[in-house]
Formats: sequence, C-alpha cells, structure tokens
Amino acid sequence: MRSIFKSRAAEEEYYLCYENSLKEFELEGTSCYISTTFGDTHVLSFGDPSKEALILLHGMTMSSTMWFPNMKQLIKERCVYAVDVIGDFGKSKPNVAIKNRQAASQWILEVLDAMQLKRIDLAGHSMGGFLSLNFALDCPDRVSKLLLYAPAGTFHRISFKFFLKIYPALLFHTEKWIDNAFLWFSGKGETLHPVFRSQVITGYRHAKPLLQVMPSVFDEGEFQSFNIPTLLLIGDKEVIYPAEKAIANAKRLIPNLKTHLIAGASHSLTMEHADVVNELTLLFLQKENDITMG
Repeated sequence: MRSIFKSRAAEEEYYLCYENSLKEFELEGTSCYISTTFGDTHVLSFGDPSKEALILLHGMTMSSTMWFPNMKQLIKERCVYAVDVIGDFGKSKPNVAIKNRQAASQWILEVLDAMQLKRIDLAGHSMGGFLSLNFALDCPDRVSKLLLYAPAGTFHRISFKFFLKIYPALLFHTEKWIDNAFLWFSGKGETLHPVFRSQVITGYRHAKPLLQVMPSVFDEGEFQSFNIPTLLLIGDKEVIYPAEKAIANAKRLIPNLKTHLIAGASHSLTMEHADVVNELTLLFLQKENDITMG
C-alpha cells in the first residue's frame, strides 16, 4: 500500500487524532476495511443494520469524522456508513491514485459490491458531493436518493479565491494558513471544533492527498435521463461559488430536485448549521421515492 503520510509515526499521530474525533460522535459504532482495486477503504458504521443504508462521503481533507454533528440524527432513519475517500485524509490505505471520474465511480461501486449493498441513499459534502453525483450519473440503478451538501464544482465553477485559500494551507501547513482557510469556509467566522481541528492540522502537516480528481461542472447532456430524487443544500454565504446561481443551474438540470438556501451558512454548513441540515435531511429521507420533490 502507498501511504499518504510522511512516516509511520506521522500516520500513527493522525490515527490517534482521528480516534479522538470519533469520541465526539458519542455513539457506539464499528469500523472495517473494504478491499478494492484502489486499495483498502476504511468505513465507519453507525445505527441499526436492518435499516436502509445511507452512504456518506466527506469533504476534501476532512475524513469521515466530519459527520460528528450529524450522525445521531441520521441514524434515526438509516443505517449510516461513513466512507473515508481513498487517497484523501482519513484511514483508507490507497495503492493507486484515483485520477478521473470513471475511476472514482468504479471505486464506490467496488465498495458497495463488497458490502453487498445493492441500492443506497448517497450523501456527500463538497468534494464528497461531487463524487456522489458523479457516481449517481454513472450508476443510477444503485442510488435511491441523492443528497448534496455544498457540492464542489458540480453546478458552478469554483472561484479562483478557493485555490488562493486552500493551497497555502496544503503547501505551508502552518496553523495560521490552515485556520485562515477554514475561517473563510465558515459562515459564523469560527475556527473548527478544537478536537476535530487537531486532526485536520495533523493531516495537513503530515500527509499529502493522493486523490487526483478535480471537481468540475457536469455537462448538461449527462442529465438527460436523470430522475433520482435529489436534495441540494447550499448556504447563502457560500464562498466557493455564487449560491443562487448554482441552485438555479441545478434546478435546470435535475427534475426531482429539492433545494434549500440556508441562511447564515457558508461552506461548513453540515457542521456549523447541523440542526438545519439534519432536519432537512431527515424530512427528505422520510419522503417516499415516488413523490415528486418540489
């Protein structure tokens, strides 16, 4: 396996921070590794396994521990599997880089097949949202519902300012640059939760992501037969693109679309505005698939 970490000691330090972040869930869960062509994928599981499955894909450099403000609510409706995106920060262990959209979909498909999940609800934040829609377009028969939280790219090109904020954090990996990046993502002007912040900073300092897919805008032609019920949540203070334009573009492309512009929220909406995100998510999951979403 290729490691994204600079050394074994760095990996162990990150894993310790990861475990500390898991304590913030305040839930009993399990974890396992799924073998794929691209390496071993780490998956966290919470909730009743007899319930329908919800797969979560995290934002770039965030890992599955980012879902700590959401999990208690999500397991009311689903058995939830939080997947560490292979090649990104987290506990997955890549052996080859995912370099294109086709490979990204193949990786998710292999994970679902190994877990014997034939049809799932799929949710993702930021990069995870991009990967989720990408998979839903490629394998629509495997996705019952799609939930997109401030998806990166996808419906509108990412602003150049995003790269000015995130790349210094990746290049210089000082607390100042990392905090500056996440303050920019914040609708409340707050730094990350201190326990989770320690994990993120350790990742930026000691690891280099191997995931090589860049989030882009999907072509209109890809949606010609797309009919998966979809929820799109974006904050009205979103900084990576103009929120209202992204929503308008999405409405034009997806017939079964439910959208919400969340007041006061920016890119960190799933953590900073967890109550609103959780409520809207549960309402969406509770609706029957054959109901047209308004």
